Amino acid sequence: MTEADNLQAWDGKPGYYEAWFLTFSDGTTGHWIRYTISAPKGAPAEARLWFAQFDRDRPGSALALNRGVPISEYSASPGAFEVKIGEAILRSGHAEGAISGGGNDVAWDLDFETGDPTYRLLPDALYRGGLAPTKPYSPNPDTRFGGTITVDGETIPVDGVPGQQGHVYGARHAERWVWANCASFEDGEGAAVQAVVAQGKRGLVTTPYVTFVGVRWQGRWQRCARASRRRDSSLGAWRIDVDDRRYRLSGRVAADPSFMVRARYLDPDGSERFCHNSEVASSRFVLFERGRGGFEEVAVLRSEGTTHAEWGGRTPAPVEMPEHQPVEGDSSG
Repeated sequence: MTEADNLQAWDGKPGYYEAWFLTFSDGTTGHWIRYTISAPKGAPAEARLWFAQFDRDRPGSALALNRGVPISEYSASPGAFEVKIGEAILRSGHAEGAISGGGNDVAWDLDFETGDPTYRLLPDALYRGGLAPTKPYSPNPDTRFGGTITVDGETIPVDGVPGQQGHVYGARHAERWVWANCASFEDGEGAAVQAVVAQGKRGLVTTPYVTFVGVRWQGRWQRCARASRRRDSSLGAWRIDVDDRRYRLSGRVAADPSFMVRARYLDPDGSERFCHNSEVASSRFVLFERGRGGFEEVAVLRSEGTTHAEWGGRTPAPVEMPEHQPVEGDSSG
C-alpha cells in the first residue's frame, strides 16, 4: 500500500497541486523537504523543491529556500514511486537534491526506512470523489532517516533520526487547517499520533472545523473524529480532545513562533494560503481507555522538539518569523 499511495495522482490537467514531503527531527534540529507540482488554471504548470531547517538552540534562525523549475524538468515513473525535479529525486527509501541561491547552498542525500502500511488521515469515504478537496496520506508514518544534510559547506550527519514521509494532493487547500504528527514520544514506545483539523468552504458557506485523529497504540491504529463550530487552535497552539467507543485522547500541540517558517502557497485558482510550519514542535497527550467505570488513563505521551506541526489559512499570522524564500528569481507557488 505504501508504494501505491505515493504514486503521482495528477492527470496532467490544470486546477491541481501535489506534494511529497519529508519531516524529521532529533529534538533539537528539524528538517522539512518537499517535492511539489502545481498546475494552476490559466498559467503554466511548474515543479518546485522546498527545504527548511530549524534549530531550537537558535530562535528565529530557520533557513528556508524553494526553487521552481518548468514542468518539463519534472517526471514521475508511472508504475513505481520515483519523482524527479531537475537533478533532485525522491523514491521509496531515498531522497536527494540541492538548492542554491540568495547566498545559501543546501543539499540533502538521505535514506529512510519503508515497509509500514500507509496511514490515511481521513475516513476512506473521503478519498473517493471530490468531497474532500485535499487528500492527505502518510505512506511512511513512522520512519528513521540516515544520510547527510549540507548547508553552506557544512555537512551534518543524519543517523536514525525519527520522522515521516507524506503525500498530499488535490484541487485546493482548506480555508484553515492545523496538522500534527509525532511517532517519537519520550514514553509509550511504539505510540504515534497523526492529527488534522480543517475548515472548508461550500459555495459561500464555511463548514465546521472537522478534526480527525489517529492514535497508534499497542500496534493498532485507533481513529477518532469530531466536528465543531468552535476553533480549538491559534498560532502555535492546538488543543485536542477526541474519543471513540473505546479510547479518548486529550492533549496539546505547541510550537514557539520563533521556531517556525512561513510558506506562501498558491492554490490552483490563484488564491493564497499561508502555512506556518515547525519541525521542532512539542506535544503532550493523555490516552484513556474505557473501562467499567468510564475512561481510565493508560498512557501519557510526551514529545519535546520531535513533533511536526503546521498552522495554515488564507492570511499570514501577524507575527515575525522567517519566510520561505524563492531563489533564482522565481516567484513562489
